[in-house]
Amino acid sequence: MGVLFFMISTSTSAQQLSLKPLSFIGIATNIGGAYHYNGGGFELAYQHDVWKGRVIGGLEYRMINWGNQVAINVGYNMPFWTKGPWRASVSAQAQIGWALFYQKSLAVWGIECLPEIEWHSNKAFFATLGFGIRYTNCPAYERYGFVTSAIDLPIKIGLGFYLNNKKREQ
Repeated sequence: MGVLFFMISTSTSAQQLSLKPLSFIGIATNIGGAYHYNGGGFELAYQHDVWKGRVIGGLEYRMINWGNQVAINVGYNMPFWTKGPWRASVSAQAQIGWALFYQKSLAVWGIECLPEIEWHSNKAFFATLGFGIRYTNCPAYERYGFVTSAIDLPIKIGLGFYLNNKKREQ
């Protein structure tokens, strides 16, 4: 409960909200490697400046080879270069969610590493572009099909804005 209160507090540090369309280039599944388009989606993310980076939390909707899925994402974003309005960083996230399979919703989990670059305006908004790698697993799908896990190269392009008057500190 204390962590939730810490993240909701608006007076201590900058907070951001972003919406990112997603595209996934598939490079492998549990049955072998092959290049394929593995769907798209949207991510709504909340970011809160903590230590030298940002704690990330959000919701994601995605289309994937086993159908549509929704997930809760949590992670940390660490900058490695900042100059003027530009910021380069890497995010590590974990996802837990549900494949909205028509017979029965199935548990899904995943992990992701995503380098990204951001451009911040003098106002209260920013734009971001990221390209990384993600592993997604839906073990219960083996009752319905052959592909139960996937390795993808996610592409994220998004816009965000600050929720308070604090400018980015890193």
